[in-house]
Amino acid sequence: MTRAHKRLAVGCLLAGVCSFVAGHTLGAETRVLIVAGLGGEPGYEIQFQRHANASAKRLREVANDVTLLLGEMAGRDAVRSALIDINRRTAADDALVLMLIGHGSYDGEHFRFNVPGPDFTAVDLAGWLEPVAAKRQLVVVTGSASGAVQAPLVHAGRTVITATRSGQERNATVFARYFSEALGANAADVDKDQRITGQEAFSYASREVEGYYASQQEMATEHPLSEGPEAATVLARLESLPAFELFVTPGYARLEALEQDIAALRADKSSYAQADYYAELQRLLLELVVVESQLEEVTGEGNP
Repeated sequence: MTRAHKRLAVGCLLAGVCSFVAGHTLGAETRVLIVAGLGGEPGYEIQFQRHANASAKRLREVANDVTLLLGEMAGRDAVRSALIDINRRTAADDALVLMLIGHGSYDGEHFRFNVPGPDFTAVDLAGWLEPVAAKRQLVVVTGSASGAVQAPLVHAGRTVITATRSGQERNATVFARYFSEALGANAADVDKDQRITGQEAFSYASREVEGYYASQQEMATEHPLSEGPEAATVLARLESLPAFELFVTPGYARLEALEQDIAALRADKSSYAQADYYAELQRLLLELVVVESQLEEVTGEGNP
């Protein structure tokens, strides 16, 4: 190998190392809170929890501290308490990732995220985040009217990603589906380092949202927006995705059975203790995510 070739090889190696360090300060941790809010109807609630579980699964491959709040367990006080607990464990060099997956509303003055009991506002959220020590923060709000959180959440070192560019875009969104999908998509890995950053996930989801409305021949009712520093925090690692041996026909049969089990569990909710109900629902949803991932690996097609 010539000296020129060696210099080129070292340069490429350093570029890869610098790219990795940009998203990870040595010795730092990534602290994650994912909240799936109310759906308003069963179809939306299952979608929100599916996307939340899928995102948590990917993030656990790069972060040791992942808190997941679903449905009835994701009330206003629970979200606030979770952020207080996370802050107790957080140092300045750590990164905070907060994902809110669900419906939002905007009355012209306040954005509210829909959760069991009293909803919380963007102003509430800004107050809860203020004490968090992490200098690098990524907040992702995937639902309707989410653009209204941008102004209240402005903060040094914080990137805010929203499904809409304003509070006036109030229709249900598809952004959550594509953002969670990005965490396992080779097409999202722009620099081909086998890692997906917040910026890469946003770029991928934005393209897919645009493509979705074009394919439906509909006017887009959501326009994703990212404000603040480029989100370099790593959210997923592609090379560690598990390998599965699964035949397509049994896979689809299991998928259908799981969806039926979830519907039956929901119909029989009143016969369960609250904690038991949500533990079983989470178990079924996690398996649903795994089976969908297996099918996608085999067929090359995602399940919308």
